[in-house]
Amino acid sequence: MKLLKYKLKLYVCVLLLVLISVVQPITLKSQPVNSTQLVQLSAKGPLEIKKISTNSNRIGLYEKFEISFDLSGDWDNPFDLCQIEVNAHFYAPKGDTLIVPGFFYQEYYPKNDGRLKMVGNSEWKVRFAPTQPGEYSWQIVVNNKGREIRTNIEVFESINYNTSHGFLRISKDNPHYFEFIDGTPFFGVGMDREQGNTYPNEKIYHRFANAGGNFNRLFLTNGTLNLGEIVNSPRPDCGIGKINLEAAWHLDQVLETGEKLGIYHMLSLTNQWTFNQKWETHAYNQSNGGVINSPVEYWNNKEALNSFEKYLRYIVARWGFSTSVFSWDLWNEYSAMPGGTDSTLSIPWHQRMSRYLDSIDAFNHVIHTNDAYLNGFDWMHSLPEMEMISTNIYMVRNMADVAYTWSKRFTEQFEKPYVLTEFGTGHGRERAVNGYSGVDPERRMIHNGFWGALMGGSASTALPWEFNWLDHKIFYTYIKAISTFVENIPFSKRKWRPVEADSFRFKKRDDNKSGYSDVIVEGWTGNFNLSKHVPNVFKIDETGHVDHPESLSAVLDDKSNSTVEFQINYPTNGEFMVYVCEVHNSRKTPQLTVVLDEHEVLKEDMLPLNIANYQPFLHNQAYSIPVSKGNHRIRIENSGKGSFVTSFELKNYIPKNNDLEIRGLQTDDYILLWFKNQKFTLLHSLVGIAVQPQAEGVLHLKGVADGYWIAEWLNTVDATKIKKEIIESRNHQIVLETPIIKESVAVRLQKLK
Repeated sequence: MKLLKYKLKLYVCVLLLVLISVVQPITLKSQPVNSTQLVQLSAKGPLEIKKISTNSNRIGLYEKFEISFDLSGDWDNPFDLCQIEVNAHFYAPKGDTLIVPGFFYQEYYPKNDGRLKMVGNSEWKVRFAPTQPGEYSWQIVVNNKGREIRTNIEVFESINYNTSHGFLRISKDNPHYFEFIDGTPFFGVGMDREQGNTYPNEKIYHRFANAGGNFNRLFLTNGTLNLGEIVNSPRPDCGIGKINLEAAWHLDQVLETGEKLGIYHMLSLTNQWTFNQKWETHAYNQSNGGVINSPVEYWNNKEALNSFEKYLRYIVARWGFSTSVFSWDLWNEYSAMPGGTDSTLSIPWHQRMSRYLDSIDAFNHVIHTNDAYLNGFDWMHSLPEMEMISTNIYMVRNMADVAYTWSKRFTEQFEKPYVLTEFGTGHGRERAVNGYSGVDPERRMIHNGFWGALMGGSASTALPWEFNWLDHKIFYTYIKAISTFVENIPFSKRKWRPVEADSFRFKKRDDNKSGYSDVIVEGWTGNFNLSKHVPNVFKIDETGHVDHPESLSAVLDDKSNSTVEFQINYPTNGEFMVYVCEVHNSRKTPQLTVVLDEHEVLKEDMLPLNIANYQPFLHNQAYSIPVSKGNHRIRIENSGKGSFVTSFELKNYIPKNNDLEIRGLQTDDYILLWFKNQKFTLLHSLVGIAVQPQAEGVLHLKGVADGYWIAEWLNTVDATKIKKEIIESRNHQIVLETPIIKESVAVRLQKLK
């Protein structure tokens, strides 16, 4: 627990008061405003606290204790600490003193048309959650322009009903994972349902939670949850330095639903999108009454910094008590904000805001930021103030490998939790028929993002984006499967390592005759910070590993990135597949050219394929290049205009007799294994390559503690249980008999005591 230790300087208050008096007038186009719906912000009268009430004097551990009261005084803006500051001092049973800020509040109720109607007059509140059983005492302290008043000390009793695990934290035992304050392990099974109207959201939340979902990310900058970053109309109760109280009421409802259903939230507090796409209506824009002329000034403008701190204080005051709040996510995609990739701007900003949050949050929520690029920037990931890593990725089609590889890399490199907080088929795809679900109707990308992240050591599944992709029975079935699999696994109480697979073979001899398998090679399209000044020649070794993959672009354009070359060594005759899934700028026809050992073997114009009124065009074509045994150089070019997006597959390239990808984690008493058919990807779905079932097999694992293990097999696609068996491990090896695998199965093993 931390005491309030951040104080504003008097000269800052004076400066801001002067600015208020000279601020430019709002120039947004005027819209009709119902004056009965305007909240009265200002007050003029004696400093006095009246009509104090509480929701109860007996409160369950970690539940809401709420103080409501009327307050009179002298202020123009109740969100401005220079004018009015309300705090409550709580004295805990063990002697701790906690200072919790109070906040200005307006009650609403929803009308039949979905709009909100004000209920009664505005008031002030303090919200608190006891973390110790026993008697708490409390006192309200108000400072109004140098005048201070205090209430009498009152008490309430905290009761341990054993119904809540409390706040969610980063585990001290294993910093890669989360756990509750009482030590109960937690694994996030999540989505990125970042906004939406309260009541449709509530229905989705019930379906999500009933399937086993427990983790979501919310933007406090968009839609009904826009606390004030976007000024939709020139209202006197909205704009910089003020809070949209209707949006705040909506967030109350979402978090209350989360508390009831066991859904925990990352709250994203500001958003590059509002600066980049909505600057003309942005609250910080000087033309709307703000304090900066361009977004890049946001990082170090004193008035902007002070205003954001007041915004943070209101958020902590109103929702810091809620166990449904997991973390304060300072940004959605800071690196896409103008100036965000300049460490001299973004590091001081993040340090200042995280330290301020830390000083005022009595409940110690996790603090972090979010990167627009999958790999992000090490200088941000390594900041001590950033307690976990959160990045995004779009337009990759082999999601299992991406989620697995980067979860493993980040957790090992930085010893912090990692969550892939956004992924999807790509921005703009929502304009296609049925949005993302029209591109990926089976939701293969979602499935593989879930399981790849789990097996890579992430603290949560990856979080898929876009509502029409998510609110569907296929999505909820995937949620059910993985939530069933991870239930009661003590992730935060163990040190996990990758599984040690010794060998795999099919049961029947005839099924083992192939001897070679395929390798997918996929570059980056967007949301990736590509390595610069690296040759565009890539060697693929006998295991399928690509050297310097961080510099491989999937996009071949008509500018500086028109060519990619691979050095390959086929162990037998095979094929080199070129997949073109998207064509951009088709009015300037791109042209695919393939050169094998300096011989041109393919040249074809990339034209749109009967998809009207849609950019970019979904091309989804496969091109096969026969390749003989031995060393080769193969070059792929865009010899035309525009651009197209590529992926590659090397058939019969690695010595392996199956099309299974096996990933997993193990400890001395748990083994988690995921078997995925290599062709069960969005990439293969797009180009029409069918998934062929893999026959029953035998897998040998080593590094396993001797004894008896209970193995539970699960079909991860339809969430059905396959079998349950007891297996003995001898000489630190265990043998598993795998079922027929069409798409994907998983098995969890637990050692019997």
